[in-house]
Amino acid sequence: MHPARGVATLITRYPVPLIVAAMCATAALAFGIPRLEFKTGQETLINPSSKVAVDNERFQQEFGGDPMLVLFETPDGGAGIAQLFTDGNRAELARFERDLSATGQYESIITPLTILELAQTQIEQRMIEEPLRLARDQDAAEAASHTESAARGDTPEQRDAAAAAARQRVFDAWSAEFGADARRFLDAGERSLSNPRFVEFVLFGADGEIRGELTGIFPDERHALMVVRPNGNMSIDEGSRIAGALVDDAKDYRFEGVDLLVSGPPLLIKEINDKMKSALIVMAALAVGIMVVVLFAVFRARWRLLSLPAVLIGCIAAFGLMGFLGIPLTMVTISGLPILIGLGVDFAVQVHSRIEDETFALNSAEIGIERTVRHLGPALGIAAVAACIGFTVLRLSDVPMIRDFGSMLAVGAVIVFITSIVLISSIVFLRERVRIGAAPDARARIEVERIVHGLTARTVGRLLPIAAIAAVVALGGLYVGRKIDTETDPERFVPSDSRVLEDLHYLRDVSGSTSELNLLIEAPAGVSDDAVLAWMHAFERRQMQQHAALHRSNSLASFTASLTGRQPDAAAARDAIAVAPQAIVNTVVSADGRLANMTFALRGNLTLAEQKALTQAILDDADAPAGVTVAPAGIAVVGAEAVDALSRNRDLMSFVAIVAIFATLFAVFRDPVKAVAPLLPVVLALGASAMLLYASGMKYSPLTSISGPLIIAMGTEFNILLMSRYFEERAAGTEPRMAMSRASLRIGRAIAASGLTVMGGFAVLGFSDFPLLDNFGKVTALNIGVSLISTLVLLPPLLVWADEDRHIAGLRAEAVAE
Repeated sequence: MHPARGVATLITRYPVPLIVAAMCATAALAFGIPRLEFKTGQETLINPSSKVAVDNERFQQEFGGDPMLVLFETPDGGAGIAQLFTDGNRAELARFERDLSATGQYESIITPLTILELAQTQIEQRMIEEPLRLARDQDAAEAASHTESAARGDTPEQRDAAAAAARQRVFDAWSAEFGADARRFLDAGERSLSNPRFVEFVLFGADGEIRGELTGIFPDERHALMVVRPNGNMSIDEGSRIAGALVDDAKDYRFEGVDLLVSGPPLLIKEINDKMKSALIVMAALAVGIMVVVLFAVFRARWRLLSLPAVLIGCIAAFGLMGFLGIPLTMVTISGLPILIGLGVDFAVQVHSRIEDETFALNSAEIGIERTVRHLGPALGIAAVAACIGFTVLRLSDVPMIRDFGSMLAVGAVIVFITSIVLISSIVFLRERVRIGAAPDARARIEVERIVHGLTARTVGRLLPIAAIAAVVALGGLYVGRKIDTETDPERFVPSDSRVLEDLHYLRDVSGSTSELNLLIEAPAGVSDDAVLAWMHAFERRQMQQHAALHRSNSLASFTASLTGRQPDAAAARDAIAVAPQAIVNTVVSADGRLANMTFALRGNLTLAEQKALTQAILDDADAPAGVTVAPAGIAVVGAEAVDALSRNRDLMSFVAIVAIFATLFAVFRDPVKAVAPLLPVVLALGASAMLLYASGMKYSPLTSISGPLIIAMGTEFNILLMSRYFEERAAGTEPRMAMSRASLRIGRAIAASGLTVMGGFAVLGFSDFPLLDNFGKVTALNIGVSLISTLVLLPPLLVWADEDRHIAGLRAEAVAE
């Protein structure tokens, strides 16, 4: 028995058992849905075994994750930031810190009070040390003056006068540098933070400005920052939860005359993460809505919405199987649901349309099923295989979540293909076997088959000009496609009216920076070694001088120099670590003393690409001592690496997809023309869409940069279906041009409905609030539409020309391999 007849017999004899079996299988697979794991850690962004991932994991283990910032703001014209340190506010600030520390979720918490108390200790120590230093310097100057005067042969009186003058010069220099502060110190009164005058003395220099060493926490006279650094190596979900909790917790604290604003990059990541997850259900509902509109508008069949419940059942089965296979949900794979709905409806529409056509043409439901399985089944199967190849090629990506996206789409495509075909075939057969003889009573609002037929009719016989234009468009698209930039600004991945983004911008305007670049420095002999500290100090100062994008810096070396007033060496570092709060020490040196963190605060808003270039420039200038290693770390480095990896092998994936699909088609058809013909319109579509994007000034999003294999997969399906129907008409003895005319007329509505449903699945992403998904959805939908048009414009004249000139072999055989 012919395989097609066997499948048809199974459907016509056992439609109800098949439906029951499909539903039972779906119910069984549905138990895998609770096993789906939503992964949001750095392991979804970059290869966990990569050097960047390993270095960042070590960095975060020692120094924590990206910081949250709490901005304290006093009203304009008020008492200024000193208001934050009234007795009641200091007590509330201390309570805030204790409560956060008690959660165990934070690596370090540095409050304005922490810095003020440290500054108080430094100043009081300085007030003790400076007079002693003055006495030492005067004694040294006096001794040196005596020696020089004696060498000149001066009289004792002259020697004493020279010595006194030397002592006075040292005093004058000391007084110019320190005298004003010393007088202010004496005038401030009680050396207590309960004394507002003393607080102002600690905060402000003699020039009335915030002391330079305090500007990282006190950017101006009205603002102060609290830096809260969560524990490292948290997933995005965990980090989002902690960031949200900090925002909520901050509302429980009341500061008299001081307002709070919680912001920072983790909140931006939280918003992206939360909204993309919550958008899953919304996008699925929108996808269903779009499918309803498309099916009513262009699909002519009874029960035209039958595809939707069949496909939704298939999606349940598909996601359940993903759960059992351990394919995780990520920020990318959640966009796969509307895509699978569109793809499943595409398959289902083809089967539904063909069964009705064959059934009413032959007045037999059994024969209609058999002919559908015989003629459409292989073509649809090959199209599904081509689609799975395009999806599987995404496994070549260097980004783990893109590899998972490819696996999800490939597995999902197979499941929705099988489920929708089994359910549609069985249900339509049950309906039609008792309604034979009645003409189709459903009408589409748009007679798309006539539009398709008219388009193909005008292209057949005009291959030369069409091919010339196609070649120019394809080559032009290949050229300009490399000129289309990829958006790498994380702030453009969220809506421009986002409140989180608004707060982040305000915080940046006040503080000068909201993001940082971290370097992990490792010295097996210890980072407190004299040579290492000297190099670190010089390297840090050099980078600040050379790069305008760097706003502030901090390291064990600069921290030691600031705290002790001496050149950083091992002894000075020990002294600094001994007196500094542990929260500050934890940000610059590891417990074992072998690792150090050098942090550069970045000005303004640098894109990930700009951050990557800046990081590389800094690393190239490191010139570290022997045995000392320097590695970039932090979420910005991970993000930049992920974006770079997304674009790195974009062209390779498209090339592999085309080659793999060509090899598959050649293995099936055993004819190079039949193998290459379905791919040429896809190449034209890729070129045309690139030119449209370039002309419109649009940028790729990081996701859009991997859309090539998806367009190749979907576009190849349209071409295979039209080509297979053409072969079928030719195998029936129809001459080439008439065969193409009949093929386009008979399959036009199904192809148009298929194309529009797949476009709809991607276009749904355009309704997302997030530009990251919006751009991906719109650009890919545009590409699918261009691919559909390319199929109807280029493939008909190409096939007819190849057929008439005898370039296609075996047209009297079956249309496709059976």
